[in-house]
Amino acid sequence: MTAKEFNLLELSALICIIISEENGVLMQLHLDALQNEVSGCNKRIGVLEDALSSMDSRIIHLEKADERLCKENNALKEKAELLENHSRKYNMRILGLTTDAEQGNQTGYVSILLNEMFGDKLQLMPEVENAHRIGPMTKSGQRAMIVRMQRLVMREEILCVARKEKVFEARGMKLRFFPDLTANTAKARASYREVRNKLWNAGIKHGIIHPATLVLTFRGETRRFTDNVAAETYVKTVIEPAMENKEYLLKEGMHWC
Repeated sequence: MTAKEFNLLELSALICIIISEENGVLMQLHLDALQNEVSGCNKRIGVLEDALSSMDSRIIHLEKADERLCKENNALKEKAELLENHSRKYNMRILGLTTDAEQGNQTGYVSILLNEMFGDKLQLMPEVENAHRIGPMTKSGQRAMIVRMQRLVMREEILCVARKEKVFEARGMKLRFFPDLTANTAKARASYREVRNKLWNAGIKHGIIHPATLVLTFRGETRRFTDNVAAETYVKTVIEPAMENKEYLLKEGMHWC
């Protein structure tokens, strides 16, 4: 090997060393940069995890607070509904009264009208505490009349007669009488319609007591239901199987008013 060739080999080796060192430096720089980025990502992930943990805690707290507020709100709604139903317990609605028939004296007019209509049908003369129009005018130009009776028994007797006769003709008017119910109570009572039809067809003594409780008597036992699902279940599982015995139907009394 000549001196020239040896120098070339040394130069080549030196160049390789320099390139290797340069590549090592560059790679180290890239690795350091990547490590810094990874470290930054880890820090950000840690911050996000802490934030998520805090949000989870807040969400759990808010869910518990929401559940508590919902329960309190439902309790208040039930209480308000109960109080409103209680305040309407002595009331009834009269439909069909012509406009201004009372000529500004609703209480006096309704009192005289009820005495004319029910005086011979009730044990006592109906006494009206207050009466007033309510709601928008219908297409026929009429508005419902809310009547508050002084005695609950009078209100019940009038409504009992009204359920039997449906429509009354008085002073050229066709009048109908209904209990004064809240929208929720009216809806709850209407939910018993299918069950009551079955009870009527079966000849089972039953009725609705204020505000929306279904009461029925079967085999000498009186049951009360506050929702139509439970009543329907009782009819299907207890009453309908017993209806196969025709002798039992002959022993049942008439419907409640």
